[in-house]
Amino acid sequence: MDKKSLRQYIKEEKQRHTATELSLYDSRLFRRIVEHPRVKEAGTVLLYWSLPDEVDTHTLVESLAASGKTVLLPRVEGGTELSLRRFTAVEDMVRGAYGILEPQGEEVSAEALAALMPHEADGTEGEAAVVAIIPGVAFDAEGHRLGRGKGYYDRLLARLPKMHTIGLCYPFQYLDSVPAENWDMAVDEVIS
Repeated sequence: MDKKSLRQYIKEEKQRHTATELSLYDSRLFRRIVEHPRVKEAGTVLLYWSLPDEVDTHTLVESLAASGKTVLLPRVEGGTELSLRRFTAVEDMVRGAYGILEPQGEEVSAEALAALMPHEADGTEGEAAVVAIIPGVAFDAEGHRLGRGKGYYDRLLARLPKMHTIGLCYPFQYLDSVPAENWDMAVDEVIS
């Protein structure tokens, strides 16, 4: 199945599930994320503010921030890139590209995040672990990710090659195989 057909298939699958079913999935996935060892250890978590057709991350963002973790959310810059901004509060967010609420907190560069990750030369780690929870239309066991087709996360993750990445999706979005190109960035693991 090509990427366009697969996106349509997943859209139809989502429509087959009731709001109650999706809410139950959201609750289970929330628990799995907050109990995940990498998330527990992380001082910084890169997340996303979910759209209505994605696993709901709103409570997760607020809960992790309230627990003292630095939560970074993406913001579309210049129409093609994602910057990472610190989440401060829902009230501080504004509608940005594609109508998505985006953070207005301080920007954290890829270089600053890299300083918190393991260093190849000596095997040491920075002050706090960093983990990224990534959205997708579909994922497979190899970590291949089908996004919405704009390449935002592929470009972002290419700048952060040492960051541990977790794909987050509903069970029906976890497939045997997802088509992938050379430039598509895979995630390290998937929670569905």
